[in-house]
Amino acid sequence: MAKTLRDLMTLKRAIAVVGLGLLPPAVLSATWWRGLFNSGTMSFEMQMGYLVGAFMVMAFLWQAGFYLAYSGVALSGLEAIAKEDSQGALLMMVSKPISRVQFLLGKFLALVLAALALELVLLLGTLVAFWAIIGVDPQIVSVLLGLVPWVFLFSVIVSILFAAISLALSALVKNDVMRSVGMLLALALVFSAGPMMRATWADKYESYRLYYVDGSYNLGNAYVMLLDRAEQGRMLPAAQAWLGLSTGAYKAGPQTILVMFLGGPASFDPDIGAMSPSLEQSTYIPPGVSLLLCLLAGAAAFAVGAVALNRKEVQ
Repeated sequence: MAKTLRDLMTLKRAIAVVGLGLLPPAVLSATWWRGLFNSGTMSFEMQMGYLVGAFMVMAFLWQAGFYLAYSGVALSGLEAIAKEDSQGALLMMVSKPISRVQFLLGKFLALVLAALALELVLLLGTLVAFWAIIGVDPQIVSVLLGLVPWVFLFSVIVSILFAAISLALSALVKNDVMRSVGMLLALALVFSAGPMMRATWADKYESYRLYYVDGSYNLGNAYVMLLDRAEQGRMLPAAQAWLGLSTGAYKAGPQTILVMFLGGPASFDPDIGAMSPSLEQSTYIPPGVSLLLCLLAGAAAFAVGAVALNRKEVQ
């Protein structure tokens, strides 16, 4: 574990991972958001709600989502076993008084710890970018800072899941291209299959209970549960609609976002005669069950990797 952690935490890799991860928030801050915030048309409360929502959505879709899964974990995990095997280090390792499961566990822990260390720097760097480029009020930065621990906890779930998947592929598949293709398919199934199923098979999605195998929904459901525990910072309906479209955690679709962009009452509540402060959450599965399903999927992937490594012929 210590050796793998040293290999993963090189200065060159840290700069590359954090730098590329900060690119979207930095570009958006320097272009769209800076002009919007400096136009003088937004109240302090609107600035707070807008930036809180933007941070939460971007964190799920990028920093703590796809980018963390692919660049922070998968790219390194896919080579963790295969590279050791091709270079002969695995043969030396299995000749020592250490089980193959212990060897795999060391790789797994190193992947998760390295990913989380870089993820923390990335999340804090995003707040620095907001403060330095947009020039937002320190009080807004303080609220966003209070959200970081909860987003970080979500990063732990994503890191565990994709570290296990990448190690399983590394132990199962010898060909580099096939491992990469398998990882991309896994990412597509987790982050993209759910929105497509909900859009094309809405009735079957519910009647066949496809939400149990919908990675995006279960991750989104767990994400919303964690963020609801933050003392400050709540998403506006517009941000909730984006999460609803990408994960199904909120009852929202493309029409909701379209109406909001056009200025319509997308979340107008006739009972109170005003805009609702929040969209309705989906209730397919309790959030705690979604969190458990994500962790069980990671445990299952790790078990597959352990079985594959135990059966692997090392020469």
